[in-house]
Amino acid sequence: MVTAAKNSREKLLGAVVVVIVAGLLTFTLVVNPQLKERALRLERMNQLELKLTKMKGDLLAKERIDDIYSQIEPLIAANGTEQQEISLFTRELSNLYSRLNVKILSVKILPISNEEFYRRLAVKVEMSGHIRSILDFILSVETYRNPIRIERLDLRAQEIVDNIRASFLITKVVAKTETQAD
Repeated sequence: MVTAAKNSREKLLGAVVVVIVAGLLTFTLVVNPQLKERALRLERMNQLELKLTKMKGDLLAKERIDDIYSQIEPLIAANGTEQQEISLFTRELSNLYSRLNVKILSVKILPISNEEFYRRLAVKVEMSGHIRSILDFILSVETYRNPIRIERLDLRAQEIVDNIRASFLITKVVAKTETQAD
């Protein structure tokens, strides 16, 4: 009887050992690799979600930029050859200062700067007049409908009270047409 009880106990322990070993083997060979694969896939999914979120943000920014560009494009569109553009630009400046009480000392057209997608026209204007007239010119340039910019401004006092001499470097950006971009 003792041996029968020992045999049944040994059989039970053997069965428990076989179940434990089979469980460990199943966990090691099947379940654990699946858990690792799942963790890798979850990490990859999180990375892809972050990338998707960034791409959505970039797409929204692109749409905003396209909207802004569509508003700006008519302002910087080319209206002809370089000579026609510089002539139009100097005429625009002349219209701005001709209605003011200033004396134009010189207007110098500077070489055109060709960038990748646009051309920068530059004109140096020297004038003298009352401080208020010079300020009116600055304000008219800053509020002008076409995008022109004062790049440099030098002011010098004159002997006459409240009169100054001003030197401006004024630029305008003009988009290159597709034939000019090549």
